Amino acid sequence: MLARLSIVLDAEDVDYHKSSLLQGVLLERLDSKYVNFLHHQQMHPYSQYVYRTETGMVWHIQTLNKEAYEQIIVPFAEGKDFFEIKHTGKMVSMVRKEIEMVKKEQLMADFYNEAAVHSLTFEAVTPMAFKQGGHYAILPDVRLICQNLMQRYSAVSGNIDMMDREALEQITDNVFVARHRICSRLFPLEGHNLPGFCGSVTLRCQGTETMARYLRLLLSFGEFSGVGIKTAMGMGAMRIRRDKR
Repeated sequence: MLARLSIVLDAEDVDYHKSSLLQGVLLERLDSKYVNFLHHQQMHPYSQYVYRTETGMVWHIQTLNKEAYEQIIVPFAEGKDFFEIKHTGKMVSMVRKEIEMVKKEQLMADFYNEAAVHSLTFEAVTPMAFKQGGHYAILPDVRLICQNLMQRYSAVSGNIDMMDREALEQITDNVFVARHRICSRLFPLEGHNLPGFCGSVTLRCQGTETMARYLRLLLSFGEFSGVGIKTAMGMGAMRIRRDKR
């Protein structure tokens, strides 16, 4: 089960630059045993980020399985409607909370029932980056994007192993960045600035319809999991652009 808690904040200056502090706010409200469990996970079963919309600044807290939903979203949604950002002393009110849930079975149903689309555009709405060979990769790379999503899906899906090396090789050979409109952005974290990119990226699949459907499934999952490094701290948030036409 995938879930998203969207919280409208009464604070115009709380943007992605404070996302890592918001992770601290989130963890403070969780059961200490579950927090300890999270600290030992290589792939976190949640992501969070803050993003400006027409209604103001919105904090999104997203979980990737039922346990994470019950341990993270439920207590936060039912808790106090304000919080303090440590190190700044700033009090922030939560104006409105909304929960959206999508069953993973729905992603699979869309895989089989929805027509294949060979061109998909996603927006990196907070800085996205990858770690490769000890360095930061800050350009959209098909292999890095899909590999990261396959690993994340496998980590939270029990018996389903999406980390198929052959499938990854086929995607790498048949999917390419058709166009992009990106810019570099720095993400502040504990006194350092991590490099990344924001903006739109269009991926074009020249492979089979099955491959195009699989790419869409991965990116749809990525809207909840985030992509790349530090997604639990606010990096790597993405949204698929769904044009009505």
